[in-house]
Amino acid sequence: MKTYEKVFEFLADPTKETFLKCRKLVINDPEYDPYSEDIENMQDLLNEGKFEEVIQYVNVNILLSPRAHIYKYFAYKELDEDKGRSIEMTIAQLIFECLEKTGDGTKASPYIITRISDERDLIRHHFNKQDVSQSLVRDGNKIMDALTLDDGSQLYFDIKDPYQRMAFSFSKRNEQAESKEEQKPQKKKWWKF
Repeated sequence: MKTYEKVFEFLADPTKETFLKCRKLVINDPEYDPYSEDIENMQDLLNEGKFEEVIQYVNVNILLSPRAHIYKYFAYKELDEDKGRSIEMTIAQLIFECLEKTGDGTKASPYIITRISDERDLIRHHFNKQDVSQSLVRDGNKIMDALTLDDGSQLYFDIKDPYQRMAFSFSKRNEQAESKEEQKPQKKKWWKF
């Protein structure tokens, strides 16, 4: 739990530098998966009325997710716990503010995200706008998502770390699947005597 506590050090000093330092703890964790289904799992629990489970849901993949903290806010609200509700909304708001400090959303200075879902969280929940399309952009050593908004403007997000982790995760999963296949005893087909 010590790593989890360190991730939230940016709350005391919500600057770009402290946020990126805390983000580094998350992306360097071996369990980090920027495409994990944790947000969907939390939403399912919330929809099922399992509010305590939403509050207890913790892993490295959701620590810096504004939506995860918004879900926890709603769980606390349903349980009529004002203190927890206030804390979670403060965390979500500070994450949004720190995400904004990482760039300005231009191609030259994209927002730096931790989870791919952070892109839409920032657009929809913080900027109160809607995205209509998304494209992958490579510019030198930058890997970015460009999201076009319904007003025709574009916002850019630096996804280099999540993208590289995704490639690593797919490679690791393929290796594990191949290893399991090799370990299985090969059954003789009935037609091959």
